[in-house]
Amino acid sequence: MLSKVGIEVVDAHAHFFTASTLKAWNLRGRTREGFEQRTRSRTDMTSIELPDESTDVAQMWVDEMDRYGITAMGFMVGAEAYDEFLEAKARFPGRFMGYANINPGDTEAAEKVDKAARDGLQGIKLYPSSWPELHAYDAACYPVYEAALKHRFPVFLHFGITIGGQADLRHGNPLDIQVPSRDFPDLNFVIAHFGAGFFRELLLLQYQADNVYMDSSGSNSWMRYLPYDLDLRKIFERAITTGGAEKVIFGTDSTFFPRGFRINILEQQYEAVKSLSVGSDAIVSVEDIDAIFRGNILRLNGFTPKNL
Repeated sequence: MLSKVGIEVVDAHAHFFTASTLKAWNLRGRTREGFEQRTRSRTDMTSIELPDESTDVAQMWVDEMDRYGITAMGFMVGAEAYDEFLEAKARFPGRFMGYANINPGDTEAAEKVDKAARDGLQGIKLYPSSWPELHAYDAACYPVYEAALKHRFPVFLHFGITIGGQADLRHGNPLDIQVPSRDFPDLNFVIAHFGAGFFRELLLLQYQADNVYMDSSGSNSWMRYLPYDLDLRKIFERAITTGGAEKVIFGTDSTFFPRGFRINILEQQYEAVKSLSVGSDAIVSVEDIDAIFRGNILRLNGFTPKNL
């Protein structure tokens, strides 16, 4: 299947939110009003249609994939929506990749990684920026890394700033994963959102570690909070020249409707990468473009998309 930009696309990073997710947020004190206010001020969402019990979230995402020609999407899945996501994978084989949200502070964290493997998911997601008393290099995280390695799971990590407002930036530096990446050389770590404000640190990791990747997901609005100018083209150029095109993975960070699939993110990032493939100083090949927008994530997680 060819996407709206003319190439095959697998979106590595989105979020699967259901009515069950929202109920859990309410129990933790996150109000709809507060969330909507924060998203309006920091994202391109001008309105949000939050799902209720009657919402068929899986069908809505498949309709979006079909509308824009997206082969498959990878979803970060919280415990509240976990069973609903498994149903989505079963209903639409080859379209949904899943990454289980894991908190290493949970005494059963490693067992939850094992369960994700038994349930046919493709990896796990860790959120160090939201851990108040835990760093990604702490010993408590190592059983999770060991379980992920056993199942050959890639480990996605969100460092840096976060729209949710719960970030503790003392735990938000991607350099925290440098020692675990050394201790687990056969385990692949994927830093989301180009480090979400810690891009320099992520580039330094490319020098130290061969098993650290980065995903491009989201608007990357963290650029506005740096003391120097960056744009998407420069970000991709730096990422590719430091770690290579094989270390960069496309994602949109799509979340809620009516925005749905963030086609604008795909268009902007594709144009930025394509611009690096022209001229005498080109650093990107056709094969590199395919790797970034499709091949790299499939190589890391072993997923087989449905032929469409």
